[in-house]
Amino acid sequence: MLEAVSLVAIDVDGTLTYKEPYIHLGAIKSLRSLGKEVPITLVTGNPYPIAYALTVYLRPYDKVIGIAENGAVIYIGNREILEGNIEVMENVRKFLMKRGYYKYISEDSKFRFVDIALRMKPEDQERLKKDLSEAGFDVETTSSGYAIHVLPREISKGTGLLTLCKEMNISCKEVVAIGDSYNDISMFSAAGLSITLPNAPEDVKKKADIVIGGPGYGYSLPLALKVVKRIISP
Repeated sequence: MLEAVSLVAIDVDGTLTYKEPYIHLGAIKSLRSLGKEVPITLVTGNPYPIAYALTVYLRPYDKVIGIAENGAVIYIGNREILEGNIEVMENVRKFLMKRGYYKYISEDSKFRFVDIALRMKPEDQERLKKDLSEAGFDVETTSSGYAIHVLPREISKGTGLLTLCKEMNISCKEVVAIGDSYNDISMFSAAGLSITLPNAPEDVKKKADIVIGGPGYGYSLPLALKVVKRIISP
C-alpha cells in the first residue's frame, strides 16, 4: 500500500459511468469530495474536446488536468501536449476507410488528433490487427470495452500518465490509478497502486493490485475512492 498519494488517475467509460455511457452522479459526488484533498485527473479514450469539457464541468479538482485519446493528448490548464505522429495516424485512417472500416469509425473521430476509435466488437480486433500489420503500420490496438482504439505503438494511457507526472513534478509511484478495461492496464503499470472494478474483464483484474466490490461501474467507484481516502487519512 502507498504511504502517500500525489495524484489519482481515473478512467471515464465504465468507471465513472453506468454500463451505458452516462455519468454516474453518485460517483461524481465522491470524486469531487476527494478532489478537495488530492489532485485528480481523468484518463480517457475520449477525444480531447470531450475530455477537456468533462474536466471543466465536472471539476474533480480545482485545476484542469487530464489525459485524452488513451495517452495521446495531455492537457494542463489551457496547454496541451500531443504525443504520436499525427501524419502517420492520418494515413492509417485513410487506409481503414479504403478497407471498408469506415462504417465502424467513431462518430467523434472528427475531434480526434491521434487515436482512432472504431465501434466494433472486441472479437473483430484480431482481423483489424492483421490488416494493419500486413499494411506495415507500426500501431497498437486496444479495447476500452466501448470501442477498439488504434494508436501509435509507443502511446498508451501509461505513457500519458508518465508525461503528466513529469509535467506536474510528481512521482508516478505516488499515483493511484482506477480503471476497468484493457486500455487501463498500461496505466496500472505506471502507477504505484492500481484499483479495478468488478465489471472489469478477468484479465484486467489480474493486472490490478485491488479489485473493489459492489455492483460495478460508477456504483463501485465511491468504494475505490474510500481506499484512497484511507491512505490519505489513515
